[in-house]
Amino acid sequence: MRFIGTSWDSASISALAAIFGSLTGALASSVSTWITQRHQNRRDILAKRIFYREQMYSDFISESARALADAVQHNLQDSNQLSPTYALLSRIRLSSSTTVLAIAERVIQHIVSAYSEPNVRPEEMQSRAARREDPLREFSSICRAELEAMQNKLRGCSEGGIRNPAADFHSCAQSHLSSFSTLLTDLPST
Repeated sequence: MRFIGTSWDSASISALAAIFGSLTGALASSVSTWITQRHQNRRDILAKRIFYREQMYSDFISESARALADAVQHNLQDSNQLSPTYALLSRIRLSSSTTVLAIAERVIQHIVSAYSEPNVRPEEMQSRAARREDPLREFSSICRAELEAMQNKLRGCSEGGIRNPAADFHSCAQSHLSSFSTLLTDLPST
């Protein structure tokens, strides 16, 4: 076999195959590491989002419960009492689904309307509790479902539910390398 004025013997072909094999292995390893790191970064970002939303929803529930308890016992005398709840609603608006946002807005509407209603006596509070009336129940349930969906997505990333493109690349590169090596070794020497 002649290539650009030189003849190739089997030792040269074997050395070339070894060099190409090393280069392919190094490239596959580098690409695999890069893809794995990128996948890890995505998992970390998703875990941080879950934590952030969980904290935000918990804070909203706490503030709304406090405001609701105040609303059934008092009339609204200082609108600054609702500032933390409205601030949390705005944070929910930034990152949550439209379903969570709509229900959070309903909770705030319920609180505002409770301030304008007559104060509730302790017996009526017990009656409402016995009937399991909870204006935050729907919000809590929707938030829980959203967080569980995000956690399932995170578990899918962690448990290999998503295909590993790095491993696919590596096996493909090894397959092509072995084909190339076979081709080079099968060439007749001149």
